[in-house]
This record gives sequence, structure tokens and C-alpha cells, in this order.
Amino acid sequence: MEKRKRVVKVKKTMRRPKRKKINKDNNINLMDNNLFEDEKVLSNISVDEGTKENIDIKDDVLFEDVDVKTEDFSNIKENQFDDVKQSKKDVVLNNKNSKTKKNNKKASKKKYILGGIGAFVLICVVAIIVSYNVLLGAVDSSNTNKMDVTIEEGSSLSGISQTLKDKDLIRSELAFKVYVKLTGKSNDLKAGYYSFSQSQSAGDIVSIMMEGSNSDTATVTIKEGLDLNRIGDTLEEQGIFTKEEFLSEIKNNADYYREKYDFLSSVPKDREYILEGYLFADTYNIYVNSTPRDLIEKMLDRFDQEYTDEYKKRTKEMGKTIDEIVTMASVVERETILDSELPTVAGVFYNRLEKGMMLQSCATLQYIYKDYQFSFTESQKNIDSPYNTYKYEGLPAGPISNFRAASLKAALYPEDTDYLYFCTKNDGTGASAFAKTYEEHEANIQKYSGNWE
Repeated sequence: MEKRKRVVKVKKTMRRPKRKKINKDNNINLMDNNLFEDEKVLSNISVDEGTKENIDIKDDVLFEDVDVKTEDFSNIKENQFDDVKQSKKDVVLNNKNSKTKKNNKKASKKKYILGGIGAFVLICVVAIIVSYNVLLGAVDSSNTNKMDVTIEEGSSLSGISQTLKDKDLIRSELAFKVYVKLTGKSNDLKAGYYSFSQSQSAGDIVSIMMEGSNSDTATVTIKEGLDLNRIGDTLEEQGIFTKEEFLSEIKNNADYYREKYDFLSSVPKDREYILEGYLFADTYNIYVNSTPRDLIEKMLDRFDQEYTDEYKKRTKEMGKTIDEIVTMASVVERETILDSELPTVAGVFYNRLEKGMMLQSCATLQYIYKDYQFSFTESQKNIDSPYNTYKYEGLPAGPISNFRAASLKAALYPEDTDYLYFCTKNDGTGASAFAKTYEEHEANIQKYSGNWE
């Protein structure tokens, strides 16, 4: 019996190549080598023709698969490079976009900064224009009180500006000078006598000065320590207007002045002359054809300027009225001629009032008798008058004269002293002799009375 050949079915196995990241061409070569190694294994195995034939068929199929896979790997390689190229393009594009964004941010930031600077400059310009206009505006649009201003011949623009500023008629010397120069009016301002108020703007003042003042003016000097009768005498002597015209204007128009000037509100309505003590001592420029009211209003405006807000506050702190302060200032004015003694004299009178003593001021008797003598008889001291401080306690019924600025200040800020008495030395120095007791005072009278005759 013929021995059958043992047919061994060899199962063709094939090791699957490990998956590796395909980076380059050598990856494909490695797989090819593995395949060839498999072929060597198969060649060493004895198989029959049919099996071999089957193997050959399978090998053909295998190699076809290999060819396909090789082609796939080639495609993968090409696709991979395409991906890399695309990635590079994307990176470049992203870099360009990033740079564009940065440039846009820089441009936006630069635009923002430039816009901020522009806005700041605009605000500054507007602020300068507004400030300039404010500085050229009226100091006090509600204050129509007139103030005399004298512009001398040959005055410079700086000199004119300073004069106006000193009178508190302009807000800023610099702004005034800049305005005059920018408008080309530096050489058009004329010297002369002017009356301006705080309600007028710098432009108004310049316009008036370009027209020039009325050359027909007169200068009137009103001294301190004068009552209305003596002021009337002064005006008549200087040929301004008569004493009667002057006193009639005051007496017949009390309501007009009380309504116009707030500081007269505390003056009693039954006073014969409402303006006694309120016509401030100073030098005034008036037009030749001026009326008594024109001059009176100038003098009242001057008083209003002198009686500051600080003084009004101080008046309230002292528990006094303006009329009481004016009355004290007038008495102090008439009692001494030395500025240095004014606060001391005021201190003496306030001490006497506090102690309930009569003021016993000779100045009040002088007002009653219209006689500026130094001494009076006992009979004269007994005259029945609300102004007689030898007969009645307290202040006289009202002011007895006008006064200087120093007397007003002394009435508001008296010296803190122990003196209760004083008398004039009348030795040519203008000084007074002060005493703390009546005995000391009597001794001073004995010492200096010989100078009073």
C-alpha cells in the first residue's frame, strides 16, 4: 500500500507590523523587510504542490495587499506633508493675524492717547477763555455805588490798572492790561476824573476812559470831625452849592437814603438829620453842575466801602448796631487828634458805659452849642438835650460828627484798659492825660487847665 504523503496544512501567518508613527520613508521599508522575513519562514516548510499552489495564490494576494498598503502609506506620507505645509501656513497666518491685532491695539491706544490729549487741550482752552471773560467782568454787578478815580496825565497802562485794582473796580490787573493791548486801545485811554462803580465791567471802564472825563470838574475836601452844619459851610465857601441846599436835600429825602443804603436801617426815624456822622471824610471829585445828591451819594458810597463785612460781623459780636458804633466813633473822633490814642479813648468810654457812669464828653456839649470850646460852665453842662452826656447816661442820641477810618476801627476794637478818665493837655502835642481814679483825673485837670483858656 502506497504510503500517503502527509499533507501538512500550514497556516500562513503573518505578523502584523507594529503601529508606529509614520514620519519618513523608512517606515515603509521596515514593513517590507518584515514581509520578506515571513517569506523565508514559509520557504523552509515542505508542502505539497497543491498547498504550494494555494500558498502561491495567497502570496500573490498578500503582495497585492502589500502593494496596496505601500500605496496607502505613500498617500499618508503625501497627506502628512500637506498637513505640515498647511500647519506652517496656518502658523504664518496666525502670526500675521497676531501682528495685525497688536498693530491695531497700538493704533487704538495711540488714537486714545491723542484723543485724550486733544480733549485736555480743548478743556484748557475753554477754561482760559471762561476765566479771561470772568476776570474782565464786573466785580459786583449789584453794587452801583460810584467811586472817584483820578487818572493823571502820562499814566502808564500798568499805573491805570493798579489804580483801578486799588479801588477794587477790576478783578485782575493782568487781564485788564491784556484786554487793552489785544483790542489796541492802549493809546486811547485819557487822563481825567472819573466815577466808576463795581457794577461796570472792564470793557465799560475802558469805553468811558476812551471818551474822556468832563473837564468841568471840581475837587471837594471834607475833613473829619465835622457835623452837617460845618460840612454845609465848607461847601458854600468853596462855591459848590449853598448850605441850605445841602441840608434841605438831607432833611427832605430821609426815606430815599434809608431805602438805598442798608447801613442806615438802625438810624431812628425821628432823627432830624438821618445822615449825621455818615458822610465820610475824604476828597471828592464832582462835576461843576452836580447836585447836592450827587455829592452826598459819593460820600455815602465811601462810607459803605469803609464799613466792611468784617466790621459788620464785629458789630454783631459786640451786641451793637451800626448806628451805635458810628455814634461812638464820632465821639472818639472829637476827643483826640492822635491816631495812637483813639483805641485808648474808646476803651475809656466803653469802661464808663459798662460801669453805668456818664460819658461826660465835652464833645457832645460842643455839638449842642455849635461851639468848639474846651470847657463849659456847670450851667451849660445842665442843658436838657439827649446829646448831653453830662446829664444822661449812655451814648448821645446820635453821631455828633463824621470821622476818620482810624476812629471807626477804634470804636470796633477798643483798647483793653483800666482808665476811666482823660483830659486834653493842649500843650501843642495833641496828647491826652489818662487816669484810673477821679483823684488822678482832678490832678491832671489842675495841671493842664491853664492851657485851655
